[in-house]
Amino acid sequence: MLISNTRFDPAPFADIGAILRETLPSYLPIDQISVADYAARYRWLDNRGGGYVGRWSHDEAPYLVGPMDALDSRDHLTVAVPGPGRCGKTAIAENWFLRNAAVDPADMLWYEPTKDTTDSYVKRVIEPMIELHEVLRGKLGSLSRDDSLAFKRFREMWVEFLPVVYNNLVNKSAGRIVVDEIDACALTDGDVYDLADFRRATFGLASMLLALSHPDQAEGLNPQRWNRGIMRLYARSDRRTWWWPCPQCNGFSSPNPTAERVMVLHYPEDAPLDEIQDAARLICPLCGHPIEDKYRRAMNIDGRWAGLGQVVEEDGSITGDLLHRDIAGFWIVGVMSPFIIGGIGALARGLVEAERNDELTGETTARDVMTKRFGIPPRAARQVGSVSAETLAGRADPVLKLGHVPAGVRFLTVFIDVQVNRFEGLVRGWGLGGESWIVDMVRRPADPASSSEDWDAMLAWLLDLAYPLADGSGRVMRPRASGFDTGGAPGVTQQAYDAWRRAFQRRKARLLGIADGREAWNLVPTKGVGSAGAVRLQVRRPDSARKDRAARAAGAVPLAQFGANQFKDDLAGQLARAEPGPGYVHFPAGLLSAAPPHVFFEQLVAEARKPNGAWEKITPRNEALDLMVGCHVVAHLHGLARIDWNRAPVWAAEWDRNSAVSVGTATMNTAARADSGPAAPIVPGQPAIDGARFKALFGR
Repeated sequence: MLISNTRFDPAPFADIGAILRETLPSYLPIDQISVADYAARYRWLDNRGGGYVGRWSHDEAPYLVGPMDALDSRDHLTVAVPGPGRCGKTAIAENWFLRNAAVDPADMLWYEPTKDTTDSYVKRVIEPMIELHEVLRGKLGSLSRDDSLAFKRFREMWVEFLPVVYNNLVNKSAGRIVVDEIDACALTDGDVYDLADFRRATFGLASMLLALSHPDQAEGLNPQRWNRGIMRLYARSDRRTWWWPCPQCNGFSSPNPTAERVMVLHYPEDAPLDEIQDAARLICPLCGHPIEDKYRRAMNIDGRWAGLGQVVEEDGSITGDLLHRDIAGFWIVGVMSPFIIGGIGALARGLVEAERNDELTGETTARDVMTKRFGIPPRAARQVGSVSAETLAGRADPVLKLGHVPAGVRFLTVFIDVQVNRFEGLVRGWGLGGESWIVDMVRRPADPASSSEDWDAMLAWLLDLAYPLADGSGRVMRPRASGFDTGGAPGVTQQAYDAWRRAFQRRKARLLGIADGREAWNLVPTKGVGSAGAVRLQVRRPDSARKDRAARAAGAVPLAQFGANQFKDDLAGQLARAEPGPGYVHFPAGLLSAAPPHVFFEQLVAEARKPNGAWEKITPRNEALDLMVGCHVVAHLHGLARIDWNRAPVWAAEWDRNSAVSVGTATMNTAARADSGPAAPIVPGQPAIDGARFKALFGR
């Protein structure tokens, strides 16, 4: 056998390991990673010049995780995010785009309000974002038609960036759509959302539309008035609000003004601007603790979203099932944002500065501050002064008698205002749709600042009130609830709190139920707040750092804190109604003075609404206005706005089924004599107090 001594070099075989590493990923299923998780792993930010540089962190704005997760849900077809500027809401869309292009490709349409804003956004944000992320650069097409300002083609998908014009909303189609700043999109040929929504119809349940915007087209906090723009979508959604803990008591409340427990922004309204900025604090509704700006980051990290059907307990636990809606709604408000230069102090300063400027110039810059910096729809401006005292006095009905419950009244509320030497009160009856009747005016000489006996007597008198029905049946109606002011001379607040505690200890102050998440008591102290960002109505316990349930059992005072400007807006609307029906106010002729001017009606129009939405006195006496507002606050606390009159609760039912109606004796419930003598009883068939007597009592 011949053996060759020739040596051969080994064959240049490829590395089998390298081959497997390069080819196997193409056979693997798509990485099912959520938008939020992908952003946390792979998103980089390069905001040089003072901004954040580094990997995306959910700790900066944890509230953005909820909307990002909703984009992956098959339970919704739309995600709607109202919010202010500089809160990070547009980053939700950017992270969605990044994740889609990287691991979950699907064609996208991205709408901006105008061509200029579209081009600018692509140049400032999208193109630098592509350059910063290799996964985007590597998949971007190399042809000129694959990479323009308006169109980006990636390996398995494309994204088209378009201004909102009619042709762009009817000639396109994609399964994933972004509509940014929808309230700024001007369109005369249809609704922007409805047209964009139709662009993904063929993709069915696999589609998703993300809408983002300042709430520029909405007015106020009533969802029934959110008929346009982003708040229209939020009203149709599951309406999620953000809840976070107080660093002092660890109790959870929400910075959203529509929540059941609201953490409000407080500042000295009349102070210099620098002092306002330094003094601005968030106020916990549970313990009353003022919270500095530096705690907001930690509060956000522990925050959570809750929506319709869910209740956030004081310890942060969430009970109940989220109501299913096709739209997932996440409302971001300004005080949540960590990106505001100057924090909550700058927010307060900016609003007050705008309000003061508007008062001088007649402009409406404060509206823009509310929508674009606070993320809250401003209240609609009302035409105040269109209804004069003479017009209102002309509606006084001689058939109606003070001290009697007219037909149509389903329940009564009472409010007591505190004056230097007396208590003044009003009894208001409520019927279908919020139609109301003035039932009585009362006055009790007292020393509210120092006499506990006067307070006890006043509360006992309130609890004993009963008014005869006007049908002559001999039956009486007792008030559903009574409220009383806690402001005034030094000493009044403490006297008011102590009087409520004594009534609670005697089991006279009773919790009647929960309405809209708020405690509804038969006796409740109240406090009006005049700041523009004040919550409409909430019940807090300023004298206790404990949780509500423990505080309730111990008799901690439940204070009904309300936005005075908002309820005065409501009264202006009620007084503007000229015909009986929902919202109309009926006045008995007994409220008229002997001759014009009619004191009660002059007091009703004693304030005017300024351009910034705040109310101010134009004449010195406004007691009647405050009493009307107070009665409405008490009625609202017991759910007036939510009553289904076809299935009304028994305390608001028709007289024959009404639990507040019984056979009994009317109490001595009319005004005191002009000489401050004892109260005079009702005389059946006669006005409880004549006009001259009323003027003598309430006109000085």
